[in-house]
Amino acid sequence: MVLDIDFVRAQFPQCANDPERVFCSNAGGSYMARQVIDRLDHYNAHTRVQPYYAFSPSREAGEAMDVAKQGWARALNIGVEELTIGPSTSMNSYVMAQALGASWQSGDEIIITQQDHEANIGVWRRKAEEKGVTVREWAIDPMTGLLDPADLYALLTERTRWLFFTHCSNLMGTVNPVADIVRQVRKQSAARVCVDAVAYAPHHICDLKALGVDIYLFSLYKVFGPHQGILYVNQEQANELQGQSHYFIQEVDSKRYNPAGPQHAQVVSCQGVLDYFDVLHRHHGGSGDDDPCDKMEALQRLFWAHEKQLTAPLLDYLDQSSHARLLGKTHCNDGDRAPTIAFKPLRKSSAEVAASMDQDGIGTENGDFYAPRALEHLGIETGDGAARISLVHYNTLDEVERILASLERAL
Repeated sequence: MVLDIDFVRAQFPQCANDPERVFCSNAGGSYMARQVIDRLDHYNAHTRVQPYYAFSPSREAGEAMDVAKQGWARALNIGVEELTIGPSTSMNSYVMAQALGASWQSGDEIIITQQDHEANIGVWRRKAEEKGVTVREWAIDPMTGLLDPADLYALLTERTRWLFFTHCSNLMGTVNPVADIVRQVRKQSAARVCVDAVAYAPHHICDLKALGVDIYLFSLYKVFGPHQGILYVNQEQANELQGQSHYFIQEVDSKRYNPAGPQHAQVVSCQGVLDYFDVLHRHHGGSGDDDPCDKMEALQRLFWAHEKQLTAPLLDYLDQSSHARLLGKTHCNDGDRAPTIAFKPLRKSSAEVAASMDQDGIGTENGDFYAPRALEHLGIETGDGAARISLVHYNTLDEVERILASLERAL
């Protein structure tokens, strides 16, 4: 089965509204599927009231929010009581740092990586400093930016409380083997595991029980949806954590870790992402009766096969170029390389390269991508940072040809 790219692009209004521009900064925020827009528009036009009261449309508004929460719980293979939909992954991480850190004590240890976005480093660092907790760093290879799990296992001790790492780096683009890492950590330590999947979720929605993680976070505005963050907290672990909402709703699962309260219309529109996945799955031979996790696995196979075709020529070009330093793996033959491709121009600034590509109608990015510590460990100056091309399944091979031609001129 081959991904029907024309059908895919027909689900994204921006593809039609700006057809001459190649959008390749998806890691910062993707286009929104029309199914999401439809849900958002309907809520605002018909049920824009405080939800969950008995009168209609308040009742309908609450029911629409419940549909979204239940849908995402099924897609992730978790209990709805284990799901929080919050304003962003950065905010969800901050809230969880308060919840976790309340029980940390001097002498405890946590492990973070040198690879992560600051949202999965900074909050844990600050809380550890406040509580007198030792921070151990899982180091990256200073040339490639990759993590070696063997280096992690050597850091584990009987005092390790939490391990925080990324499913996929927003700079290196290489997928870390989460399930394998979690299994090995469980053998060696009582440490809990929190995984940031912001850069991975646009390419695959995982069965979280199969991964075995305790906390998992990602942002739906990078997964074709609204500006909301998905937070999973294993129910067994949640019972040990301090709630972060008002005292009288501490036991309400959906509000326990959302002190700001839910953004009603945005929560409702989260279901639109699942509507899109369902339409896509059916179009490619799936059934509406298929198990949600099986559906996500089927879509992953479609996405990754297409994304490999997009990624391979760009990696080949940048790896062979004398004008750029490619970050991460130089190929995608192992099935663990997302089409998030960062590189350091060697003869021009990253800003100059991005500006030149913009003149060619290529929408790309440059900067530190909120991962300045990772760049520093790679020996890259953070002021100019790196350039990044980030693609998803609605990008096309024709667009890759345009990107390659533009890179040749820009570098």
